[in-house]
Amino acid sequence: MTERVLRFSQRGYYLSFLLAVVAVIAGYFAARFVHFDKSSESGIALQSLAFILLLGTLPGILWWFHRLVERLKAKPDAEKERTYKQMIALRLFVVDFNIVLNILLFFLFSDKSFFMCTAIAAIILLFCRPNKSNIESDLGLVVDTEEEDEDEDETNDQ
Repeated sequence: MTERVLRFSQRGYYLSFLLAVVAVIAGYFAARFVHFDKSSESGIALQSLAFILLLGTLPGILWWFHRLVERLKAKPDAEKERTYKQMIALRLFVVDFNIVLNILLFFLFSDKSFFMCTAIAAIILLFCRPNKSNIESDLGLVVDTEEEDEDEDETNDQ
């Protein structure tokens, strides 16, 4: 089960980088034909919306994911794998959406603040990097070593 989830996570994670490259190429060519005025009323509203979206969704998705992982450990294995994959896909979707949106707005507005927002979202993407030990821990497949050590100490003391 862990290997299937790890492969799924890795595919989604590396697809995120491909998606960012496609967004850079699309933004570069779109900027040749479309340019938004960042000082207009609609430009300011769009910038504000993008910033609020970034500041709300990225910490929110990480908090949501952590909160649901704790509940996930009590579920049966078959349901656990399916639910965990859905959670991973949703987390990557939210992060990728922010990356792509800010890349496109960087090119369309020619504003460096969107580049910084893209960097923030890319750093959050690094927190989503899959590895086997995190997946095993999230799914409750690994017993904490501290608990094992305490159990062994109690047995040795008796």
